[in-house]
Amino acid sequence: MWASVDWDPIQFIRLLPWLSLDPPPASYGLSLPPLDQGGWWLIAGFFLTVSILMWWVRVYRRAIALGMGTHVAWAFAAAIWLYLVLGFIRPIMMGSWSEAVPFGIFPHLDWTAAFSLRYGNLFYNPFHMLSIVFLYGSVLLFAMHGGTIVAVARYGGEREIEQSVDRGTAAERAALFWRWTMGFNATMESIHRWAWWFALLTSLTGGIGILLSGTVVDNWYLWGMHHGLVTPPPGSETVPTVPMTQGGGS
Repeated sequence: MWASVDWDPIQFIRLLPWLSLDPPPASYGLSLPPLDQGGWWLIAGFFLTVSILMWWVRVYRRAIALGMGTHVAWAFAAAIWLYLVLGFIRPIMMGSWSEAVPFGIFPHLDWTAAFSLRYGNLFYNPFHMLSIVFLYGSVLLFAMHGGTIVAVARYGGEREIEQSVDRGTAAERAALFWRWTMGFNATMESIHRWAWWFALLTSLTGGIGILLSGTVVDNWYLWGMHHGLVTPPPGSETVPTVPMTQGGGS
């Protein structure tokens, strides 16, 4: 990115949100291109991937050494799964590094919008739907839990470990509040398991949805019409017979 602004530090800082490190063009397939044709992207991606995987190993080993559960490591692995799908697994399945996401703030957002348009709107991708459900669901659960703990802090609610093994006034009131407002009970421990699963499933289902786009389904809008998810266009009594999946299937 710095090279793209002629090594000017002022321009690098000023334009950083818009700078992009792009993957190789489609003509190179999965080969190694020159540096200015995507080689920088491959090098940066390689070291980024190695560092992320090594950090996962460290998180896992530290948890084991301290006698902890490995929940943090596996939640991190779900995020790594989505990262690998976007920049490694799906491009290999598609046969071209050009299918990967560019490195950059706004460029990666532009890629996301273009990706959705290219495959008939990701809003009709069922795994994308699940990912959004778990994303907003985890936000709701974490917000509700945080607000509840603050609300019972006057009774020692912030000492959640103690309240988990020796329920006191704070735990009782918090559980009663959840039963009355959310319709189900959540203990000082179980709410963390709920939120952990919701957060983990956000990137897990999102990665599946991305992986299926272009490899199995070419157009999610047509897929939705074929499966009764989308109403056919006005004046059309039948679903358009446009190729929907790889290989020309309908």
